[in-house]
This record gives sequence, structure tokens and C-alpha cells, in this order.
Amino acid sequence: MHHPIEYQNHIFDKLMEAGKDLNLKPYGIRAMNSLRVEKSYKLVGTELSIEYSPYESGLDRFIHPNKGDFIGLAALNQWREKGFSNKLVTMEVHGVTDADVLGNNPIYNNGTVVGRATGGDFGFRLNKSLALGMVKPDLAKVGQKLEIDILGKMHQVSIIEDSPYDPENKLLRA
Repeated sequence: MHHPIEYQNHIFDKLMEAGKDLNLKPYGIRAMNSLRVEKSYKLVGTELSIEYSPYESGLDRFIHPNKGDFIGLAALNQWREKGFSNKLVTMEVHGVTDADVLGNNPIYNNGTVVGRATGGDFGFRLNKSLALGMVKPDLAKVGQKLEIDILGKMHQVSIIEDSPYDPENKLLRA
């Protein structure tokens, strides 16, 4: 909604009043982030950025390089020829008690940095700490164990299947 800022509180109050019989409640960006991470949904500026190719971000099903010329095709082909440095994965973070991944956390394999988290949060419906991140493609296998730095403490992570909550995407269509 676009409106003069001085109407913000009045509009909020009216919306909450109108939605009272529907049990309308406000929620914040952290709640939305938790839901997104449980579904492995990508966010513009984190998982979807100019830093990563669409292939690295898991958007390859939307790319049709043989369908004809388009802006960026040459650059995309050049990127494909040289190979990709990253692959987006979903991870379960083990042993976390007081802090979750926020993003830009380094991911390690045997003490060597092999990627970085793009985001994360606690998945309340799964009762697990989760993270999304870019790792070297040869390590991007379900079951792969790695480590992640959260506020100076190392935690083990396991790469898991994407969309640990509602993997078949049925609830969106309910």
C-alpha cells in the first residue's frame, strides 16, 4: 500500500479491526523468514543476486538456452563453459541453542572455507535450525556433513533435501 506516512497508524488500526473476525494478527520479517527457509524459498539479494548465476541459484528449470537468442545468453554460455563455483543447498544446523544463521556465515569442510550461508532461521514447524547457502558443487550432496561458524562457534550442518517443510509444495495449492 502506498500512502502518506502520517496515515500509517490509522490504516493499520482499521485493517486490524476489519480482520478481527478472521483472527488477523501482525507478523514480522523474522517470522516470514522462518517460513521461507523451511520451504527453501529464495530471496532476491541473497540467494538470487548478480553474484550467482541462475544455475547456481537453482533456477535452471527456467533457463532455455536453446530457445533462441536473448540478452545475456553469451555471458551465460561463457559461465557454463568455465563451470560453476557454487550450488545452493538447504542445511540443517546441529547443536544450536541460542543463535541461528543470519547470512554470510562461512561454511567449512575440514577447516577449509567451501561456501557461505545466504540466510537461515529457526524452522518452528520443523523444530530445527535451518540455513540456505552456497557451497562448492562437489560437496552439494544430501547427507554431506560440513561446519558453519555462528557467532564464533562452529556447528555441524547436514545438507538436506530442499523444502523440508511441504517438499511437494501441496500446501500452497490447498
